[in-house]
Amino acid sequence: MPAILPSKPLSDKFKNLDTRGFIKLANGVDVAEIRQELDANPDLWNKYGFRKEAPGTPHTQMTDIWVRSNKLENVGPHFCDEHYPVWYEAGRRLPATKKFIMDLMAWVGGENLGGVLITRIPPGLGIDKHVDDSWHAQFFDKFYLQIQGHPDQAFVSKDHDYRPATGDVYWFNNTREHWVQNNSNIDRITLIVCIKIDHD
Repeated sequence: MPAILPSKPLSDKFKNLDTRGFIKLANGVDVAEIRQELDANPDLWNKYGFRKEAPGTPHTQMTDIWVRSNKLENVGPHFCDEHYPVWYEAGRRLPATKKFIMDLMAWVGGENLGGVLITRIPPGLGIDKHVDDSWHAQFFDKFYLQIQGHPDQAFVSKDHDYRPATGDVYWFNNTREHWVQNNSNIDRITLIVCIKIDHD
């Protein structure tokens, strides 16, 4: 069964943004088909290592799948400057994931679809403290689908942590300092979708 969002959009939540930076939008989304796609395509993980390997990156302890981003020919110091994102190979090989992405964009009233990636953080590891300050991070809002979650996995900002369960959909204000801790015994797997929305 494909991932299904609740029938009623929750876009009104964005009119009064939570100062802590997290807004839970939905829970209990069926991610079984997305998980099956990932299990069937293990070679997609770490196909492009520039996010994990860039100098000073906070993301050294995770692996990822790039679904949509800047053109590969633009890899370099200005990769996250203004650009028009394109679909990568994973967009074709993960059709249920792509359908969820497009459904999510419509559900939140998106105006423009940005980068999309899937991250996997092994047990005992995490993402270091950082602020997303590139053009791409500032222009788009970040939405998340928790593909695999656990109460001992924490997405943390200065004054709050959020421990999403599998199937949670949430928004985060990524201009705030944040980090991730996986103190569970399973991988933390997250779909991150960047969407431009109208906050007015």
